[in-house]
Amino acid sequence: MTLLVSLLGLAAVLGAAPRRPNILFLMADEFRHDCLGVAGHPLVRTPNLDGLARGGVRFTKAYTASPVCSPARATLFTGRYPQIHGVVTNGMSLNAGEVALPDILKRYGYASGMVGKLHLPPDGWFEPAWITAGGSGPEYREFLRRKIPGFQGVSNTAAMEGTLIGPPRTPLRIGTSAMPEDLYEEAWVADRAIEFLRARRGEERPWFLFVSMLKPHSEFVIPKPYDTLYRARDMPLPATFRTDAKNPPGGGPTGDNNGRQFINDPAVLREVIAHYYGAIRLVDTHLGRVLSALDELGMSGDTIVVFTADHGNMLGERNRMFKGLMYDSSARVPLLLRAPGKVAPGAVSNAVLDTASVMPTLLDLAGLETPAGVQGRSLAGLASGKSAAGNDTAFSVLRHRMVRVGPWKLIDPYDLRGVTPELYNVERDPHEQTNLYDRPEGADARRRLESALREWWNQRPPAVKLPEPTRP
Repeated sequence: MTLLVSLLGLAAVLGAAPRRPNILFLMADEFRHDCLGVAGHPLVRTPNLDGLARGGVRFTKAYTASPVCSPARATLFTGRYPQIHGVVTNGMSLNAGEVALPDILKRYGYASGMVGKLHLPPDGWFEPAWITAGGSGPEYREFLRRKIPGFQGVSNTAAMEGTLIGPPRTPLRIGTSAMPEDLYEEAWVADRAIEFLRARRGEERPWFLFVSMLKPHSEFVIPKPYDTLYRARDMPLPATFRTDAKNPPGGGPTGDNNGRQFINDPAVLREVIAHYYGAIRLVDTHLGRVLSALDELGMSGDTIVVFTADHGNMLGERNRMFKGLMYDSSARVPLLLRAPGKVAPGAVSNAVLDTASVMPTLLDLAGLETPAGVQGRSLAGLASGKSAAGNDTAFSVLRHRMVRVGPWKLIDPYDLRGVTPELYNVERDPHEQTNLYDRPEGADARRRLESALREWWNQRPPAVKLPEPTRP
C-alpha cells in the first residue's frame, strides 16, 4: 500500500467512517428574495452573500413553507409542513414527537449550537444556545448592560435623538440606532458565532451551527453608517404602490388592521426602503465576518453552508408592509447552498421549490439518510448538476394555501370567508396583477393546481423516528 494513501482511503481500510462535514446554517429574518447583488438588484450590494452564491448554487424560485416566522422555521428544521408539525402561527410549539434536524445530527455525533433569533422553543436542540429576540435575549441584554451602564431600551428600537421617524406620523419606527455597530445585535450574533467556530477548531467531532440574524426585520432603526448608505429620495417606489390607496376594512386579506401593515405615504415608504436596504448591507457585513472566520480557521473545505430567510417583506407593494401574504415579495425567499465537492460552484437553478427541502438536502449532503415521514425532497442532485430539474412545485400555508407549479401560482383563501381565490402566471405577470382564476385562459392551470393542492393538503406522513445513536 502506498504511503500516500488518503485519509479517506485509510479510514475505509481501517473500517472507520470518514468524518462527516460540518453544517453552517445562516438565516436572516424578512429578507426579500431579490435583495442580493448576485440576483441583479439595481441598488443593494451584498458582496459576502454574492461570494457564497458564486461558491455554490443559487436557487432563484424558492418559497417559504409559511410566510411568517415560527411556522417557516419549524418547517426548515423538520422538513414537514405546518399543518403536519403543528406550528401554524407564531407562539406555538411543535406537536409532541416531532423530530428536528439538530435531533438527528446529534444521533450522528454532531456538536450543535445556535446564536440569534430562533422563534421556536429550542427543546434542547442546541448547546450552546445564545437566543436573541429583537435585542431581548438575556445574554445580549446582559452584554448591553455591561457595555452601556443604565441602558434600558431595546437595540432594535432605541434611536438617536432627532433621527426617529415614528408616531404619530407612522406606526413604524425608522431612524439611526443609539448604539454603535459593534454593540448592535447583528455584530453580537456574529461575535458569538465566531466564538463557537474557534472553539471547534481541531476537533474531530463535526458540528452544526445555526446563525440567525434579526435584520432586515423591522423596526427600521439601524446603526451608522448603514443608516445613510441609501438616500431616501433616491428610492424608487414599487410599481403597485398607490398614494390614494385606502386601508381596507379589517386590514385586508390577513385580517390585521393595526396600521403597521398598510402604507400610502411615499416619503415614509422611501425612508423605510432606504433603511431596509441598509439593514440588508448590515446583515451581509456580519454574515461575511462569520464566513471569513470559517476560511481563516481552515474549515471552509469541510463545511456545508446554507443561507435563506423565513419570509420576505412586501415593502410597500400593494400598499402593504411585512409578511403574511402569498405574493412573491412576501412568500419567496433567497436560498444559497455551498458544499465543496458536492455542489456545482456558480450554478443557478430556476426550479420551483419550497423550504421543506432544506432539511433533507442537508442530511443528504452530509451522507445521512432522510427518515421516513419527512415531506421535503432533497435538492442535492439538483445542486450538483446531476439532476436537470426538481419537482418544479412549491407549497405554502398561513391563512391562505398556495401552490406554484412551473409558471402558475394558485392562492386559495381556505381560512378566509368572502375572499376570492387568485391564479397568476407569475412569469408573464410578475407583479401578480391579473387574476386568471375565473378566466378561460387559466382554466387548465386552475384544475391542475387545485388537484395538486388537494393532494398535498391530504398528505398524512408517518411520525419521524430518530435513528439509532452512533458514536462520535
